[in-house]
Amino acid sequence: MSLKDSLMTKLETQTEYWSKQIDSLRAQSEEKMAKAKDEQAEAEIQEDFAKRIQELEDNVESARQKMGELREAGEDRLSDLKKRVE
Repeated sequence: MSLKDSLMTKLETQTEYWSKQIDSLRAQSEEKMAKAKDEQAEAEIQEDFAKRIQELEDNVESARQKMGELREAGEDRLSDLKKRVE
């Protein structure tokens, strides 16, 4: 497997992991919101999960950008991209 393929696989795997975490957090959020006793508790739950989900979505977007760079990169840029991916 080439360095480029290896880096793409690593990014794809990480992106899938983060996407699953996002789905899990959304499910947890809905479950906790259903059990919330009042609007204040709902707002706190929503805020907490929204921040965590946004961080993961930002990570996914960053990984997708790096995947795009990798697709277009020549062999001369791979070592630089490898450092940024890791």
